[in-house]
Amino acid sequence: MKHVTLQIVQHLCPGGIERLVLNLLRFSSPSHDVYVVSLEGEKHSAIAAWPELQPFASRLFFLGKPKGRDLNTVISLRQLIKQLKVTTVHSHHLGPLLYTRLATIGLSLNHIQTEHDSWHLHDTKQRLITRWLLKGANIHLIADAPRVAEQLKQYGITTSQVIVNGIDTEHFTPGNQLLARQVLQLPANQIIIGCAGRLVPEKGIDTMLEALTFLPDNHRLAIAGSGPEQSSLVKKAEQLGVSHRVHWLGHCANMRNYYRAIDIFCMPSRQEGLPLALLEAQACGKSVVATAVGGIPDLLCPHSGLLINPDEPQDLARALTKGLGAAETYRESNAQYIRNQADVRIMTATYEALAHSN
Repeated sequence: MKHVTLQIVQHLCPGGIERLVLNLLRFSSPSHDVYVVSLEGEKHSAIAAWPELQPFASRLFFLGKPKGRDLNTVISLRQLIKQLKVTTVHSHHLGPLLYTRLATIGLSLNHIQTEHDSWHLHDTKQRLITRWLLKGANIHLIADAPRVAEQLKQYGITTSQVIVNGIDTEHFTPGNQLLARQVLQLPANQIIIGCAGRLVPEKGIDTMLEALTFLPDNHRLAIAGSGPEQSSLVKKAEQLGVSHRVHWLGHCANMRNYYRAIDIFCMPSRQEGLPLALLEAQACGKSVVATAVGGIPDLLCPHSGLLINPDEPQDLARALTKGLGAAETYRESNAQYIRNQADVRIMTATYEALAHSN
């Protein structure tokens, strides 16, 4: 029997969930067809904004959902499921869970729901909706990190199992730092701290900008990513007097080069699930200073990783100084740790086994 899985996401733009879903498509076995549907957006503009989607264009579908709840999107999703002869639907986060449940009423399908974080459940309305959607449903509920499963349990939501996020550890590897800096036009003779992710308040980039004021002038910050907070962050850097020390790289098409170029990676997040950037940076040999939120402590190398509390710029600066002092020592052990713990091939095979289980 041919197994067909439809991955269902809210939108397809560069982000952790979206890159994970793309990996599930990229590394799927020959006996398992995988498609991706985005509730929002349209194909042409999504590929223009994220060229990495282009090789998979024939397997991507966009439903163009307008703001708010939309019955036509439910109908379109149900039609697509029937058209592709889907055997397993795999939804990610609350919005896709809602539309998948409605679209599959009366259909005999295997349903996998992956929860990538728990902080949205602080909101009473979202928590009640999530519980209602899961109640009595025959759904494999997956957490992407042990701590995410623990946090969900605190809200009365029990997961079926934990499947740790995976990355391509054959692609993300240590490499030549000087060459990577030349490609990204970063200074060769400065200490470079890296932050990567969507520029939103949850990522805590403002804390890193403040931490920079406590570090020597030869310490620079290279930020990979874009988002709605960029203009306010640029203004904050100006107010703090560190603008000349910040490199705004925007969306990086080659994140491996980015990780190779930096000296240490920083995740000053206020909220997280299990971010892929944490795994990618370590796979490229970099030590990480991060906040103890979400699933970060689960996959931070125990030998080199340093944990701090959110919104503590002085503590962050001290931890970065400590981490930089031993960064080169842990280069290979950081990479080996991720190869052992979080390879995409293991993750994909585990999800496929789950899809085949019914």
